[in-house]
Amino acid sequence: MLRHLGVVAMASLSLAACSSATSQSSQKLSPEAMLDMDVDMFGVVVDIPHRHYIGETAATAGTQRAQVYRWQAEESLLDRGSGDIWLSVQDLQLAGLPVMDSGPELDFTGGMYRDTRYRLAGTVDALNITSVYEVRIRVRWQLYDAETGQFAFTGTSNGFARGSTLGTTGIQPNAMLDAFQDCLGDLTGKSEFAAAIGSAAAAPAGGAG
Repeated sequence: MLRHLGVVAMASLSLAACSSATSQSSQKLSPEAMLDMDVDMFGVVVDIPHRHYIGETAATAGTQRAQVYRWQAEESLLDRGSGDIWLSVQDLQLAGLPVMDSGPELDFTGGMYRDTRYRLAGTVDALNITSVYEVRIRVRWQLYDAETGQFAFTGTSNGFARGSTLGTTGIQPNAMLDAFQDCLGDLTGKSEFAAAIGSAAAAPAGGAG
């Protein structure tokens, strides 16, 4: 069951995405407008295989070797002793991403959803780190319509950012969070997404719902 992250936290991410310097999308729907439509915005889960290669940074005078990043979907002391850098859900949370602890499955009917028509959540299915630091992230989004019991929108958005910190130790600002904000900006810039929730805003007050 998903743990609600709160509309305020997601609103701050949305507003940051709108002003992200790295975003290449043309905004079709502002995050403010989406919040005004009372869309319940949840966070994301991660669906990346255990031990998956995420990327690497070049060797520096301090490290003497390239730093290889891998995804840790399971706790393993053996993996931690391999010399690679292992990233997990907790590392992304420290970077500021709204990542759920509940595994790769999304739940659109349980949990602590507010009384809204639309419920938005996503799945991070690709993450790449190069240099110090360039981060690319891909999220599969789903917008659930509680009124019809169907998905009003499913689609993928991408984000990219570069920065001097990765954010996995909690340091802000960081490339990881900026990449996610850019990904969210890419989502809100899609005309298909704007159309999916625009029908709710256009519906007359007191109509069927």
